[in-house]
Amino acid sequence: MWINVLPQPTEWEQPPIRDEKNKCKTILRNQYGIGQEEAILLFNGTLDYKPNLDAVQVILEKINPLLLSSGIAYKIIICGRGLPDTMNELKAHADKNIIYAGFVDDITVYFKGADIFINPVVDGGGIKTKLVEALGYNTAVVSTVSGSIGVTQYDAGELLRITADNDWLSFAASITKLLESATPEIPDNFYHKFYWGNIASKVTAFIEG
Repeated sequence: MWINVLPQPTEWEQPPIRDEKNKCKTILRNQYGIGQEEAILLFNGTLDYKPNLDAVQVILEKINPLLLSSGIAYKIIICGRGLPDTMNELKAHADKNIIYAGFVDDITVYFKGADIFINPVVDGGGIKTKLVEALGYNTAVVSTVSGSIGVTQYDAGELLRITADNDWLSFAASITKLLESATPEIPDNFYHKFYWGNIASKVTAFIEG
């Protein structure tokens, strides 16, 4: 018996055009009152899934305080259903650059409009779909080692910054460095590996070969 391990696919064969990303960014700025000078950081996930909820706690308690002290201008948008009622839609953090968007109808607008997708997940197995989605939309990502399983630096180039699990100082510093430099572009080899059409062709060749 032969086994072929396939990557998590993306529907994108190439990155969205810059005008499309700028349009989505404008939509988010208008919807949430985000200033032109403020970077948009995004976290998305089902929040009744413990690894994602733990990541939200890390954002609130570890990463955001470091970003607040850095002096950069930003907002963090957190999307996803299932946030516990005890967290009261994160209203206690609204004055600390945190926006809780809850479940959104079209997450693609958020992936395209964000400057950086942050992925501070340190448990839960397998490749993280949201990581591949963000990179497929040519959005920069800062991730832990555990959160980047299945995607290498070769796949994503400088658009993906990987830090050690639980090293939140380095995680926050990577966000700051990305915002202070010109945003890199996703390399073509990312789509060669993750675009579903290419994956389907490889599967067909594997079956026929």
